[in-house]
Amino acid sequence: MIKDIKSRKIFKTVLIVAFFVFLIIINPYNFFNKVRGVFFGATYPLQKVFSISANKIHSFSEAVASIGKFKEENEYLIKENLRLRSENIELKDIAKENDDLRSQLNLLPREDFDLVSSSVIGRDLHKGNNWMIIDKGSKDGIEKDMPVIVSDGVLVGKIKEVFYTESRIVPITSPNSNVNAVTSETGAIGVVSGKYGLGIILDMVLQTDYLKVGDNVITSEISQDIPRGLLIGTIEEIYPAEGHLFQRATLSSSVDFFKLRLVFVIKNER
Repeated sequence: MIKDIKSRKIFKTVLIVAFFVFLIIINPYNFFNKVRGVFFGATYPLQKVFSISANKIHSFSEAVASIGKFKEENEYLIKENLRLRSENIELKDIAKENDDLRSQLNLLPREDFDLVSSSVIGRDLHKGNNWMIIDKGSKDGIEKDMPVIVSDGVLVGKIKEVFYTESRIVPITSPNSNVNAVTSETGAIGVVSGKYGLGIILDMVLQTDYLKVGDNVITSEISQDIPRGLLIGTIEEIYPAEGHLFQRATLSSSVDFFKLRLVFVIKNER
């Protein structure tokens, strides 16, 4: 009972104090001007603490918002940087391809052949049945067995299969490639084929023929569908065939078949 009475008194006191504080704050008819001055002066330290805390909370909120905004801007800048770098690389690649094409066109025997330029778009040179794919096909006048060269008339291989927009090349590094050849200086005759994609072999050379390291090997006049005089490679090492009818030699080519990008198909001789 006593506790209930005390609770009621405290509640009434708090209510009265709150009422007077409310009157002081709204200050009707400026009646509580003096009291307001005393009240605000007495509560100034508390107001200052509340004000500083409010400013800190506001600053923290702004900082959090700024971090989120900065993160979004940073992500956008990273994506934009990657896009620009990708475009720059692509432009450089196109410029290099144009330079390579221009350089090769200046070196090709264009007065002798009707050529179709094409890009290598696929390759598999690691297996025995190795091949390359170019981006020209029957719609461009490409036919089976047409020879493929690079600058200076260096032989790359022959067209094996023709599709409408693409063609498959069997390079001279393939064991399935056979090209009749002759050495440019000594006139030794043989057949060039690939050695499981690892190199080029001049084989079936009679022991009576003379082979010389450094001699160029070119296509001969009996090479079917291939003009005479296309460079195949240079003799690097000779293997005399003791007890056999033939001797052989390994050739080195100036063509990097793994990095080859531009080739030219010989449609016909002029």
